[in-house]
Amino acid sequence: MPKPSPDSQDAPENHGEGNPEAADRFNTAEQGFVNSARGKQKIQKGPEVRPEEEGDLTEAEKLGRERARGQ
Repeated sequence: MPKPSPDSQDAPENHGEGNPEAADRFNTAEQGFVNSARGKQKIQKGPEVRPEEEGDLTEAEKLGRERARGQ
């Protein structure tokens, strides 16, 4: 049986560095999660920071502001 040629209808389409179908599937799944009850709970808990993480976040914010000022 002959092998299908690379330009046959069965070959996946090359999209370069991005894949619009995969991006669409991801975005759809992400929106479904964000709009779900579990997603809404996670969003509410998002801003909660453990005390041991506070220093790291403060330092990261400081570095980010310094970089933004330099641009």
